[in-house]
Amino acid sequence: MAMQASAVSLSLPKIPLEPGEQYRFHFNMAKCIGCKCCEVACHEQNNTPVDVIWRRVGEIEGESLGGPKRFHISMACNHCLEPTCLKGCPVDAYYKDERTGIVRLKDDACIGCQYCTWNCPYSAPQYNPERGQITKCDLCYHRLEEGNSPACVSACPSGALEFEKVKVEEWAKDHGAANAPGLPDASITVSTTRFTLPQGLADLRLIPDPQLKPEKPHYSLILLTVLTQLSVGGFFSLAAMDLLLPYWGLPDHFPKFLRVGSLAMLGTALLALFVSVFHLGRPLYAFRALKMWRRSWLSREVLFFSLFAASAGLYSLWAWSRPLMPDILKLLLMAAVILCGFAGVYSSAKIYMVPARPSWNTPRTLVNFLATSFLLGPLMALLVYAWNAHHLRIPLPFAESAAFSAGKLLVFLILAAGLIQLLGILIKLFFMALEENLELKNSARLLMGRFRAAFLFRLASLMVVLAIVPLTLLDMVAGGGHGTARAAAWITLAIALAMMSELMGRYLFFVTVVPARRPEAYLV
Repeated sequence: MAMQASAVSLSLPKIPLEPGEQYRFHFNMAKCIGCKCCEVACHEQNNTPVDVIWRRVGEIEGESLGGPKRFHISMACNHCLEPTCLKGCPVDAYYKDERTGIVRLKDDACIGCQYCTWNCPYSAPQYNPERGQITKCDLCYHRLEEGNSPACVSACPSGALEFEKVKVEEWAKDHGAANAPGLPDASITVSTTRFTLPQGLADLRLIPDPQLKPEKPHYSLILLTVLTQLSVGGFFSLAAMDLLLPYWGLPDHFPKFLRVGSLAMLGTALLALFVSVFHLGRPLYAFRALKMWRRSWLSREVLFFSLFAASAGLYSLWAWSRPLMPDILKLLLMAAVILCGFAGVYSSAKIYMVPARPSWNTPRTLVNFLATSFLLGPLMALLVYAWNAHHLRIPLPFAESAAFSAGKLLVFLILAAGLIQLLGILIKLFFMALEENLELKNSARLLMGRFRAAFLFRLASLMVVLAIVPLTLLDMVAGGGHGTARAAAWITLAIALAMMSELMGRYLFFVTVVPARRPEAYLV
């Protein structure tokens, strides 16, 4: 990425910048003694909370002729040429300073969505819960303006950290020196930090984390993703039944079912959107998340689900006033609801498919989200259909063509989605366990270790759902339309188990992801 640069006015007489240059860090691993003076200086200079660590000293080990050796690696923000934190930010809070190339943050713009913490493979952006915003290293910009080096560089007693400049175009073509043991591939962001590695060593690697910790569960995002996917799948089911049943012979009570079903799906979508704002550090500024829809998947998710909710509201209005609206409007509303809904689900999946989160960064994430839609949505539609028929004291005529076809359609969607979901879970675990990637192996360790009980519950409840649904349909057919209360009760149990399974699955999705990150200290 070419950087606009001009003669810099910052008063650093020893390191003046020429056009096409920017500032960066240089770290010499052979000189670092692991004293963590740089960490302390960074904390003191920027007055950050204890848990907000902009610069971190981690550890790696390697083999030499004299035996195993341990080395330290000090990292902060790399002020990359193609920063993923900047590209993904939905509110345009990041920018590359055109005088220095430093990746800076506009504090007043950040809404605390934390999306940049997922995008950055180096864990450079840090969420500050006291402020409800992201904070990060800015290369001590205020010190540069005063003619001083960054605090971490000045505090280093061994000269392992240095402050220097780099020619942007040359570095973009050849940035191999930005790679170091235990770090993600520098080409993801074109990191500018230059590393000097010790000589005569082989097999430098990260020291395994003795205490593998789960990530935050993000409960509001669990509800957002599961409920929006349920609503999208539900409206798809309603639309499919509304289009197909007239050709089969529309049941007399179907319009009432459509009204109740559309309101149920709309209420679910609105609840999901309401809950989502509580994930933000500054929820009152949630509207800003629409700003960068041209490049941020999070902005696109907000945009598409907002359009989905609006079109779903109009569709629900049409369901309650069918005689007053022409069929062409119905078809347009159906198309808008379905297209905006699935565009929102796709955008949701793309938010998580980032290189910095290996267990998320796979097409299986999208398959998982779609399977949730086609499992929960048709189940909700079937539930509303059954209870509506029972409330109206109309026996479910599943032995007759129209309603039986509707039941078969919904059950087919439920079974297909459930089986895909089940196979996807097992395939994901299998491949994570076999992968050489340390983050994927650790995700498998969490699933089958600390969270084994939750994982097994997720599988067991899903399998019970797959058994209940077809048996309920067969029972209704065999009963000749009698026992609607029993059928509705079984479907209620099925959707309760399916909801628990999907919510548990999404919880595991968040807590068992092991991010690519800078090396950590073995003992803290």
